Amino acid sequence: MASLAELPLCRLSAVASLAVALIISSPSRAGSVFDGTATPPQKGVNIAGGPKAPATDEPIARLQMASDLLAFGRDTKDPLVLIVAARIMKALGGNEVDLKPGGRAATESAQKLGQPVSVDSILVEARDLAKGEKITNLLIDETVAMGTAAGAGQPKTHQDTVQAGATDVYSIVFNGGQLAEAGIAGDGSGDLDLLVYDENDHLVCRSTGSSDREYCRWWPRWTGPFRIEVQNLSSAANLYRVATN
Repeated sequence: MASLAELPLCRLSAVASLAVALIISSPSRAGSVFDGTATPPQKGVNIAGGPKAPATDEPIARLQMASDLLAFGRDTKDPLVLIVAARIMKALGGNEVDLKPGGRAATESAQKLGQPVSVDSILVEARDLAKGEKITNLLIDETVAMGTAAGAGQPKTHQDTVQAGATDVYSIVFNGGQLAEAGIAGDGSGDLDLLVYDENDHLVCRSTGSSDREYCRWWPRWTGPFRIEVQNLSSAANLYRVATN
């Protein structure tokens, strides 16, 4: 059976384009915001049951899928997997938001050296792995030329460094009655966990796998602030990205 690198360019391009089209085919829906006006404080747990049908507009889940592909492509040194990850990220678009995480001591402000992950940085990695292979480089050029998504529904992202054994804390307002999503993706150097609490300190979601890529989703009952905690369980600092819808 022929490898991916041996398939005709037109077939590879068609497959990648179809995957991206499926990812962004569902209509956008207003989501959470990093800041905004919340309703007056309410009692109880700010979480409700989701819709009976699965949610179809999940930009952060799709962004997490791209992060998983990126990690797999790096492990296997496969430039084509990196290209697909980059195409998903470019199709989703995104808005970089300047956040100041709480929960830090004065000595924890130093940033870890390294390049934050972006579509451009992923494609640089893919080109290095391609080693001049013509078809792969043509796919990279095609991805560079792709348009970027615009409008509502794009992920809101922030990149930062959480120190070894530390926890970064963000306060973010999510809209009542709508799907809320939060995801983190680290640099691969350790184990990060993601925990989400409502304004009354109730734990509404946690994702505590063994990697530094975690994802949470829930449906708030009312519009209000949530505390998102990024916990570093490792002995090294981690350059990570946090994203919400």
